[in-house]
Amino acid sequence: MSGYTNFAVVGAGAIGKYIVQQLLKDKAAGTVKEVVVLSREGSMTTVQGDAKVIHIDYSNHASIKQALAGVHVVISTVAGAALDVQGKIAAAGKEAGVELFVPSEFGGVTEGETEGWFGAKGNVQGQLKALGVPYALFYTGPFADYIWTSYVDIPSGKVSVGGDGNKQITFTSRTDIARYVSYVLTHLPAEQLKNRAFTIAGDNKSFNEIFKGYEEKTGKKVDVTYIPVSELDAKIAANPKDFSAFLQKYWATAGPFQRTDNHLYPDWNPTPAIDYVPVA
Repeated sequence: MSGYTNFAVVGAGAIGKYIVQQLLKDKAAGTVKEVVVLSREGSMTTVQGDAKVIHIDYSNHASIKQALAGVHVVISTVAGAALDVQGKIAAAGKEAGVELFVPSEFGGVTEGETEGWFGAKGNVQGQLKALGVPYALFYTGPFADYIWTSYVDIPSGKVSVGGDGNKQITFTSRTDIARYVSYVLTHLPAEQLKNRAFTIAGDNKSFNEIFKGYEEKTGKKVDVTYIPVSELDAKIAANPKDFSAFLQKYWATAGPFQRTDNHLYPDWNPTPAIDYVPVA
């Protein structure tokens, strides 16, 4: 092992809780020494396991700096509405001696993006560069264990997807993401982690392939409505904050990741996306 050992995770929600639990598993195994969870003051964040939860005011530079004392890596998992706090955390972390900052990505590739939801994440990358804070980005595609009841509710029997449903998409479950992130951060040398993007793929499937697999597995039919990309463009133009339309357009046009870093975790065995579709 040659990577980092002391971590702070900002937030313990949709993806953060999985990363925290994996780091705690690795702490029990001896590859991680310290896990700190940062949460907003007044939140009800609780963590099962040997992690230190610190409630802080993200507008208070001194309190952030104090909370990050002794931390090697900050892993941010904040939601889209809170992306702007990351610059403040990174600035305080730099003064505290943090060596690497992992911004809240865990989706599609955002490098070079300047507008919309991806542009907001690209702006954070610019802030990290301006601060001189080394960073590592993790691109994963949509969460294979979450999308099927949140955005494409297959068990309901009636779904809508952008485009014609034939474009393959990269999916990765949150459990597999957490395993990968923890492994590379604790096993790769620090110089191989800094200012780098890691692109990982748990599975590449089109929506139509998933629908077919679900029908074959359950014997139930799925009623699919295909939304033209032009219609999604119109929705986004009318409301730039229409996150559902944004996602549907991205999935309909982006395609799967062309290059992945799966090989950096030789024993990584991600679960196929179809296995996460509820069948009850």
